Amino acid sequence: MAKLSIIVPMYNVQAYLPECLDSLLAQTFTDIEIICVNDGSPDDSYAIAQDYAKRDTRFMLIDKPNGGLSSARNAGILAAHAPYVCFLDADDRFKPQTCERIVQELDANHADVLVFGGEALQHSESYAWLEDVLSPRNVIYHTCTPELLFTEAVKPFSWRLACKRAFLCEQQILFNEQVRYGEDQIFAFELFSQSRTTQLISDKLYEYRIIHKTSLLNTMLQDTTALLLEHIKLQQIIFDSWKDRGILRTYASYQLEWLMEFYLFDALSLDTQDFLTVWEAARKQLHDNFERQHITTARLRHASKTILLACYDGKPLSANQRKLLKLRYLLAKRGVRGIVKRILRGRAKVHS
Repeated sequence: MAKLSIIVPMYNVQAYLPECLDSLLAQTFTDIEIICVNDGSPDDSYAIAQDYAKRDTRFMLIDKPNGGLSSARNAGILAAHAPYVCFLDADDRFKPQTCERIVQELDANHADVLVFGGEALQHSESYAWLEDVLSPRNVIYHTCTPELLFTEAVKPFSWRLACKRAFLCEQQILFNEQVRYGEDQIFAFELFSQSRTTQLISDKLYEYRIIHKTSLLNTMLQDTTALLLEHIKLQQIIFDSWKDRGILRTYASYQLEWLMEFYLFDALSLDTQDFLTVWEAARKQLHDNFERQHITTARLRHASKTILLACYDGKPLSANQRKLLKLRYLLAKRGVRGIVKRILRGRAKVHS
């Protein structure tokens, strides 16, 4: 039996797939099982994977009707045999030492979940937010804490995770197949809130291809309003799950602050009509899940509490008010030094 199962979902990735699979053949650790899941792809992805399987018995092929990324990943999880499971998107790459480091750390520390770092495959296309979220520190959590979920660099990408297969089976954790976008966020809130031991390492083991013109993410990024409305839907799935488990109100302060970061802050930058659309959807979500006193008594940044209360009360905000609240939020979250640092990083990238 292999030590590590690597799940590779495939859909319209023939241009990138050989490079992805070659990165697995180049691994310094060879006791691996490579599960290629063809999700009804109309191109030659499956034929390419078949060719690799003919040359290397470590490849396992699954051919299924199109069901989306979550469906493909779930098929891989259910077919896996190794004690450890990880994910590799077919347009990305593992570094040569990735599998070795995953197995080393999971063997040594017996974590249910391992989080590692990554970097942009086109370094020139990287940006501050991506670099931050793909740069975890070295730390081990022996229980789930709000700090793990809301302050550590553990979200939103599932491809920078490795898990014990037994843990996923015991807790019945799979990807939500009812959503076509944002499945990683839902998976993260289920995974980390139930993990008994979670380890973060700073090693940059994953190479993430930013430019993929046909990706759903790039399509969503073209319409900020639609993206934020989708975020609200995803947040409700998380809220419903946490309510069922009786932990939503316990972590209200953290969830409310996360809600600010996930969509309300970005809503402040929209033009008036789009802002009002998102504002009303957010107001309804707050009313459906919290009482006003949960916001007034929550431990929140002052700027966050001001924005959340304005939304809960349905208070209209002018363009100037929105700009001021956005600045106050940024100052509270990052400070003057943090804002200047990000501006300088952005300018440096423009001139590089």
